[in-house]
Amino acid sequence: MLDGWTGGIDEAVLKPIREALLVAVYGKNGVDKKSRQTLLLGEAEIAFLTAEARRLATSAAGDARAAEELAKEWRKTDKANLKALGEGAKLPGGLTAALFGRMVTSDPRANIDAPVHVAHAFTVHAEEAESDYFIAADDLAREEDTGADTIQETELTSGLFYGYVVVDIPGLLSNLAGDAALAGAVLHNLLYRIAEVSPGAKIGSTAPYSRASFLLVEAGDRQPRSLAEAFRDPCAANAGVAIGRLVGHLARLDETYATGETRHFLSLVNTDMPGAERGSLADLARFAGTLPLTLAEPATS
Repeated sequence: MLDGWTGGIDEAVLKPIREALLVAVYGKNGVDKKSRQTLLLGEAEIAFLTAEARRLATSAAGDARAAEELAKEWRKTDKANLKALGEGAKLPGGLTAALFGRMVTSDPRANIDAPVHVAHAFTVHAEEAESDYFIAADDLAREEDTGADTIQETELTSGLFYGYVVVDIPGLLSNLAGDAALAGAVLHNLLYRIAEVSPGAKIGSTAPYSRASFLLVEAGDRQPRSLAEAFRDPCAANAGVAIGRLVGHLARLDETYATGETRHFLSLVNTDMPGAERGSLADLARFAGTLPLTLAEPATS
């Protein structure tokens, strides 16, 4: 909020303004860095606070005492301003917070419930780790410098993973101020990320780029449920075997609970899923993108 535009402004002028902003955002102890919590701010919030800081600095006209008085006066009204920002801005917490939530212990009104719930992925088979032994040596070492500079070992593993993601669409719509078109675009793009994007840890030495072998998209009005129990007993590290295990478990759930979800799926394996429509990733993403629009439409008789 004070980056990129404060060049040439006396620090004595900026100090009371900075402190006023910190207290407004983090609470009464916000000036002390150790007392601050990690806080995700949205674009609208950052733009508002930046504009206010610039306005106060301009009004102070280089006078440190005037800046202190202006900052004190601003503190008297900032709560009402920030509340109005939160109520009136379309995306007060930003898209990231609208998807994954935000917790602010100093101001419960700024809390945002996460409509996207992501389970930890796990392998459907027993894990097998491989040791990678490596050393680093100095090519310009002197004769008396013998041995390696470092000797280390790291474990590498790969696997066929089961992942599970739930989206509370009414919650997503609420966080996006009821904008069904935006919510649809978010779900459309989220589905692509789930299917195509891999974690990037040790990316330079593992090239962990893969695509989903199977993707099932369900929509319904009942409490969601994971299919993780299909792999309570590990199966072979084979996509066809794992998909068969999952389809069988889902069939037993349908027989028992009959929750009636609408389903679309894609698969790299030649497999059938009764009651589900097969398609490409683009087909599944389009289907997901229509769901918020369907919920937002008024019911017709």
